[in-house]
Amino acid sequence: MSGPENNAPPKRSQRGPGMFVAFKPGQPVLVQAMGDSQRYWGRVIGVDPYDYFILKLPLVPGILRLATQGASLTLRMENEGELYGFSCDVIAVTHKPHPLAILSYPATAERLQLRQHKRVKCLIPAMVQNDFFNSSGFVVDLSRGGCRLVLDLFQKQRIVNLMTGDAVSLSISLDSMTSCKCAAKVVALQDVGTGRALGLSFDQDCAAGKSDIQEFVDRLETLSNLLQDRE
Repeated sequence: MSGPENNAPPKRSQRGPGMFVAFKPGQPVLVQAMGDSQRYWGRVIGVDPYDYFILKLPLVPGILRLATQGASLTLRMENEGELYGFSCDVIAVTHKPHPLAILSYPATAERLQLRQHKRVKCLIPAMVQNDFFNSSGFVVDLSRGGCRLVLDLFQKQRIVNLMTGDAVSLSISLDSMTSCKCAAKVVALQDVGTGRALGLSFDQDCAAGKSDIQEFVDRLETLSNLLQDRE
């Protein structure tokens, strides 16, 4: 009997315009000079979308040779389950008080989907519960295999008795007329301000609920692609 990994679709690399590269301050980036096998970890500290971004480089031997005006660099970074690879030119550089490089915004980028299922951003009311707690919240991204849920920040009860691996029941309002229930497992926990975000993986045995979610995700993906085409 073949395992789940054998049924997973192969990961494909797609080439797209630079608008798909969403830089965020503090984001780590792997930097490599053309023709050089040495790689360095840098960090994005500023960005002017579609024009340039600023990269803070590490204080290590060889960095002065790497960061020279006019040099062409290859960069790789991960963002929300996608791996990006692209080339940039060094517009300007300063070495004091720290090595900083101003790089051209990438015109094109190679994008590789790392997750088995593509996630679609959304904002859907939901309820999550098990034998020890229940909480309302909002699903902020959704895929055929799982979702990210931000618990209600204004509820009086603080969620403390929840751990990764716990089984929960998730109820999602797919539209004004339909509510879907699906068994899930907590795979990630993260504090968000005074609240908490959960990463959930849907139970493989929850066929009815997953079918409704898959149909809903297909609709979201179609709408998302239409909106991207108009940008």
